[in-house]
Amino acid sequence: MKKMLVVFLLGAAAGAGGFWFFQQAKTKSQLTEARDRVTYAAWKAGKSLQEFAGEIKQELSRYGQVVREKTTTTGDALTASLKTKLLAEPGLRGVGVETTNGVVTLSGEVATHEDIARAMKLALETDGVHKVVSKIQVSAGK
Repeated sequence: MKKMLVVFLLGAAAGAGGFWFFQQAKTKSQLTEARDRVTYAAWKAGKSLQEFAGEIKQELSRYGQVVREKTTTTGDALTASLKTKLLAEPGLRGVGVETTNGVVTLSGEVATHEDIARAMKLALETDGVHKVVSKIQVSAGK
């Protein structure tokens, strides 16, 4: 009976040791992978900064000054956001959207003047929109 208990305890200890060993190996590979991702991201950011510095240097040598403007929302993101809102509204699915520096131009055809008002209201309520120009037409056939 004592031998069985000793063998059982040795087996349990060996199993626990093996489990610990393999967990350590898994953790090490996860840490290595995380380190590689962080290293790559840092390298990429450094490269981007060097490219930006090169652009700055060229502009300074050409024009004697550098001007950059920060936008709160990119045109593509703004367009996508507004198109998503318009697609969710019945009667506004055919409205086209173009954005430039916070100015939204709506185009297309709708059934009523109220539809134009709804499209313009949705555009004006969208973050990043400063001005809305409507070229939407009321179509008798809609």
